[in-house]
Amino acid sequence: MNFETYWMEPMDASISDTRNVETGNNQGNAAQVGSFESRVDDILTKVDKLEQRVNEVEQFYLTASKKQLSGSKCSLAVKDKDKERHVASLKKQQQDASRREAAAAKRMQELMRLFGTILRQIFISFCF
Repeated sequence: MNFETYWMEPMDASISDTRNVETGNNQGNAAQVGSFESRVDDILTKVDKLEQRVNEVEQFYLTASKKQLSGSKCSLAVKDKDKERHVASLKKQQQDASRREAAAAKRMQELMRLFGTILRQIFISFCF
């Protein structure tokens, strides 16, 4: 049976059926109590089946997580090496970036110096 079968299966007893038990009529009561007992037994059987299914699902996920853990232990060494490579790569990228930034700062300084020289020449040519 699947999950939907357990939850979608209609129950035989309804609340209104169980409330219609008359207390004064012994013969009617015996029949209704017997019917009520059989309904309770049916419900208990369904609950037991559902509990068994829940246990099966729980065992499935427990074994799946154990398999995943054992598989991940083997790959931890590989992941550590990859992590070390990644860290080394990041350090190199940071060093390269700082070198490029220093070179860009030098170029900017040179451009500012040249711009100042150009402005001086323009000022001198217009003033004199």
